[in-house]
Amino acid sequence: MPDARATAVTNTNPNSCVNVQTARLCKPWQISSAGREFIEAWEQFRPHMYDNDGAGGGGNTTIGYGHLVHQGPISGAPSEAPFLNGITQAQGHQLMQHDLIDPQRIVNQRINVPLFQYKYDALVDFVYNLRHHNEGLLNLVNTGHYDRVPAKFMDYTSAGGAHPAGLVKRRRAEANLFKEGNYDASH
Repeated sequence: MPDARATAVTNTNPNSCVNVQTARLCKPWQISSAGREFIEAWEQFRPHMYDNDGAGGGGNTTIGYGHLVHQGPISGAPSEAPFLNGITQAQGHQLMQHDLIDPQRIVNQRINVPLFQYKYDALVDFVYNLRHHNEGLLNLVNTGHYDRVPAKFMDYTSAGGAHPAGLVKRRRAEANLFKEGNYDASH
């Protein structure tokens, strides 16, 4: 799909009515169900708390579809109390729905160029996974150079100095989603 920003001249007769349709979104943008499923596939539901983020060492206390319970490893902190017996998948979906509010807000506030739904979904997944230090990619999107964005995703594959295979695959999938609209999250 071509993705250049477009301009158009409509009928300038003030007494005429011209209907214009576009596949681009109007703000506020919201993640699609396919976008949520894409994120869920990468986060993989875990009914019990865990703190190994896959980067080779301990991570942050997490549950469900990547819901952050607190920074740092499982420690018996009060924030862990509601999750001691685990959660159901339905509760995991509710937590994720709540956790998606902030990434959607960030993308809505930071992006000032038109987007197709799949491009927005890719950016929300990226921000969901990388809440901080994402300015470079979001700034590039705002230049309107959509063709350069997929390669930029690959600048964000480092975790603790390593390049975990799962993170590299996720960034490739996000880049592919942004470029092609392919919601394939197999890994």
